[in-house]
Amino acid sequence: MKTSFSPRWLALMIAVTTTGAGAADLMDAWRAARDYDSGIASSRARREAGVEARVQGRAPLLPQINGSYSATRNYPKTPNGLPDYTTRVGGIQLTQTVFDWARFAGYSIGEQQALIADDQLKAADQDLIVRVARAYFDVLLAEDTLTYTRGAKDAFAQSLAEAKKRFEVGSATIVDTNEAQANFDNAVAVEIQAVNDLAIKRNAFLLLTNLPGDSLKPLAPKLPLETPSPANVDAWISRVDGGNLDVAVRRKQVLIADKSIDVSRAGHLPTLNLNAGWQKNDSNLSPLFGGNKTEGNSVGLTLTIPLFAGGGVQSQVREKAALRDAAREDLETSRRTAEQQVRTAYLGVTAGASQVVARQNVVKSVETQLASTRLGRDVGVRTSLDVLNAEQSVFQARRDLAQAKYAYLLSRLQLAQSVGQLETQDLAEINRFLAN
Repeated sequence: MKTSFSPRWLALMIAVTTTGAGAADLMDAWRAARDYDSGIASSRARREAGVEARVQGRAPLLPQINGSYSATRNYPKTPNGLPDYTTRVGGIQLTQTVFDWARFAGYSIGEQQALIADDQLKAADQDLIVRVARAYFDVLLAEDTLTYTRGAKDAFAQSLAEAKKRFEVGSATIVDTNEAQANFDNAVAVEIQAVNDLAIKRNAFLLLTNLPGDSLKPLAPKLPLETPSPANVDAWISRVDGGNLDVAVRRKQVLIADKSIDVSRAGHLPTLNLNAGWQKNDSNLSPLFGGNKTEGNSVGLTLTIPLFAGGGVQSQVREKAALRDAAREDLETSRRTAEQQVRTAYLGVTAGASQVVARQNVVKSVETQLASTRLGRDVGVRTSLDVLNAEQSVFQARRDLAQAKYAYLLSRLQLAQSVGQLETQDLAEINRFLAN
């Protein structure tokens, strides 16, 4: 039994996937995602944790002050006649590092770890901008696809009705009707797929922003096309070392690896600490039995010299040296990856702009072709099937143009991201290209 899908059913299906809200633009989506997305919230929390490494690295170099107090009840057995008594001892001890190479290196490690936390949050902020733009444009493209798919289906529906009428009056064969029916059924299947894809894209947008994707502002008909400035890919690649945030993080990890070697080598080095204290001893034992009360201050230096650690220090140095080499290779990999990202995004902008122009020309050509084909059908030199094919070409060309525009705009954001220069203003600039 053949199952047919009416336009009313399809309208109901698409309505189920929407929630109905005011039109939102890119900036609305970005602000909503900034407050809702769990990924960016996690990045902020990790940054708050990461910057504490600066405090933790500095803390061992500052004075360490401890207080102590003890009370001991004594029950002597000899000499005979000595009564039970209580001894109380209280004091304050201050220790200040004078020389400890491991702690000096640890301070540098904490500073770099805090800077890494800042870079990683910046990278997450930039990635959020790109993710929002991608999700937004995915919804717009899915909407465009559905619009053009429905246009094609309506054209096939009209062709089917005409074929049936011609068959009824005997001016066409059943083959024409069957062919028109097959085309229409295929168009319905394609429409269902487009409806499903739109629902998926809107759901992804909702998960990112907590905003419904059923009423997003579309692109304005005219899109200004700009080439990158500077208009030289090598100039952009030269910005990778100083701007790409992943490269910046990897470079700091190399510095941490170098300082980790210093920490291990410090196992062979002496340490020198300044010690100062105050202590009071109090006993309730009578002076006749040797009881007394004392109070005094102390100050001194403690020098500790490692002599032998069983080869563990040398092993740790070799381990940290190998990890430093790995960090250097990771840095080089990150740099090469970033350069490739720059080249890809740069071509996405330059070639993307040309692609948009080319697709605009295609749309004009197929629209002219459609007008000519319709005229040819009216004078008997073209068939209705030729008109349908021409209309299908127009719908496809318009979808391809929309896709090229979205890809071009996304590449602009990705190019700025690849050199660490993506800002909210870049998204706001693209937001101005949306229809009011």
